[in-house]
Amino acid sequence: MKTVLFVGDINIDIIMGGLTTLPVVDREITCSSYDVTLGSAAAICACAYASLGGDASFAGLAGMDDDGEFMLRGMKSFGVNTDLVRRTHKVRTGVTVNLIYEDTRSQVTYPGTIAEYDGSELTEELLGRFDHLHLAGPYQQTRFRPRISVVLDLARRLGKTTSLDTQWDPTETWEFLDDWLPVLDYLFLNEDEALSFTGVADPEKALLKLAGRTAMPVIKLGPRGALVICDGQPVRIPAKKVEVVDTTGAGDTFDAAFLFGRLEKGMDVIAAARFGNAAAGRSCTFPGGVEARSSYEAVLEFIREKEDIES
Repeated sequence: MKTVLFVGDINIDIIMGGLTTLPVVDREITCSSYDVTLGSAAAICACAYASLGGDASFAGLAGMDDDGEFMLRGMKSFGVNTDLVRRTHKVRTGVTVNLIYEDTRSQVTYPGTIAEYDGSELTEELLGRFDHLHLAGPYQQTRFRPRISVVLDLARRLGKTTSLDTQWDPTETWEFLDDWLPVLDYLFLNEDEALSFTGVADPEKALLKLAGRTAMPVIKLGPRGALVICDGQPVRIPAKKVEVVDTTGAGDTFDAAFLFGRLEKGMDVIAAARFGNAAAGRSCTFPGGVEARSSYEAVLEFIREKEDIES
């Protein structure tokens, strides 16, 4: 079994679902549901990977507070090894408030430990213990971001495979991404991120542009599935038809399932993307980013039972 180290943000998710309207300035609105769940792109991805049956460890920073305890307890309950998570009194654990109106989701984040994490423990000795390194959400990790190039170069020299999910860059400058692309084995972006970075208006053209610069780019299109490169051409893999409850963490679950398919099951890129779409779709039928707890067998059953969304 491949050992995977997930590195990145730690924050709880506060989910307010069923908003009566989109948020309105200086006006109170109501919602129909409220949940506090395990959040953060990297942590959700690690939990989803462990649920599928993978060997997942996590490195990051949590506050010495109730939210930090909640996150560590939650990750451990999925089988994620959290021995590498450091704790701090300096700042509080990050918090993201998710405001869900129909099929849209707005987010407000207090960075806290996300911005404070510096990745100083990611030494040659530590990285040598793992087969694969996955990074997520670098554009809120202000102290770690300048060091990511060093970490990726080190992982490559050690013969490890690597992956990165950029998440959104609020500045849209995509600092350091040009340096990361050549040393990544897998790059995950959603459609908006891909179009912003490449400066083109079409996701297929964006994929082709990325494919000339990094080994295996994957663009996630939500209900329209995912785009991958096969024999030098963009191929769209359809998503599954589901009754959406909450899209929180669907993209992170896709990453986990795609990586699990590639690393553990030896799937080709199309099969891995199909498996990722199914895991993400199943995640959308549960509230929060981790509540699906999808096993490998559950995702295969989901693929058999659910129809594809026609293009």
